[in-house]
Amino acid sequence: MLSLSDNRYSRITIEGVDDIYHFCIALLPVLCLLKVPAFNISLGTVLLIAFIPYSVFNILNGLKYGASNISALFFFVFYLYLCLRADGSLPHAVLCIATFIHLWGITCGAIDSEKLRKNIERYAIINSLLIVLQVMIYYGVHYKVQFLPQALFHEDFQNSYVFRETTGLYRPSALFLEPSHFSQYCCFALISTLFPKKEKINVKRAGLIALGCVLSTSGMGILMTGVIFCWRVFFSRAKKGTKLYKVIKWSPVVLIGLLILIQIPFIQTAFQRVFSNVDGYNAVHGRTGQWERAVGSMTGTTLWFGYGNNAKYPYYLAGLADTIYKYGIIGAFLEFACFLYLMFRKFDRYVWCCCVVFLALFCVAHLTSFYSQIFYFGLAVAESVATKNHSVISSSLGGYSIVRANQQF
Repeated sequence: MLSLSDNRYSRITIEGVDDIYHFCIALLPVLCLLKVPAFNISLGTVLLIAFIPYSVFNILNGLKYGASNISALFFFVFYLYLCLRADGSLPHAVLCIATFIHLWGITCGAIDSEKLRKNIERYAIINSLLIVLQVMIYYGVHYKVQFLPQALFHEDFQNSYVFRETTGLYRPSALFLEPSHFSQYCCFALISTLFPKKEKINVKRAGLIALGCVLSTSGMGILMTGVIFCWRVFFSRAKKGTKLYKVIKWSPVVLIGLLILIQIPFIQTAFQRVFSNVDGYNAVHGRTGQWERAVGSMTGTTLWFGYGNNAKYPYYLAGLADTIYKYGIIGAFLEFACFLYLMFRKFDRYVWCCCVVFLALFCVAHLTSFYSQIFYFGLAVAESVATKNHSVISSSLGGYSIVRANQQF
């Protein structure tokens, strides 16, 4: 069955395809790491290209019913600039165009934000349970469990340290390639559970996801988990007096919990890795240490426009530094402009938290791939165009189910 949602952000829902599309977008940060058997191509690339018709249908339907696509204009300018800086790389240009089409489709309602969030939460919970299982097995019988075999990953990721024999701190990652990938993903699942659309906060669900982030030993996961919980407390809708009462009420519990946790050698080492060093490594320096060397020497037109997409820096660069290195200050400004527009388009705690957390991660994590952009942009876009107040008139025409909803801001 095909259903058409006629509002400012119209959505075409094709039974079966709709569920698969939401599932793939929700798991895109993982699917893009895997390869298509017998081919040297990312599964994420195949899925993005395969679902272009679905997004195009929603775009055309949105245009037909007068959907507002101001958000798409910001993306268009950003991705047009990236295409111009592709330096003749056809795969880069194709992915750039595909990314824009999907994000434009999302602004027309191709994604049901609630369905997307539920898929992300479920996958995060499953992985958090697997993280706990990995830790129990490792410290119980000293065996490292790798749930996803090395052969399944694209060749660009097969040399990850997780597949090497290493000593020191055990760093589980469940159904992700690395702990950092796990924590980046689960941070947004945690935001979703702490800022639910309808039901009350599920403390057990949020606690389990937070536990997974800590047990992964990811510095980003540990820091962002604390930031997100603080955001929930200080930006809740409760009165100031109620907020203060909650802070006073829960502070001793949190303090005692932290004191207990840091007595555990495993947790102790994880915190040292973030705030001090473990085996000569500090997580913060590891992600920001190359900024000055890569970007500090850029001047003139190079600083404004970057070295181009084909420029490869030999060391790790976080998203912001990598964007400036390849696309210059202009590229970084256009990407930030997309998020800033989404933040001021809808004053919503969930949308703002997603945007702020992404911008923070963008400064310390390598979130520059088109797959990541669709996922992180899509979370904010889908929610910012979600219907607030609507009236529904439904009718049936043969094999079509048409639903009309009028959104008011």
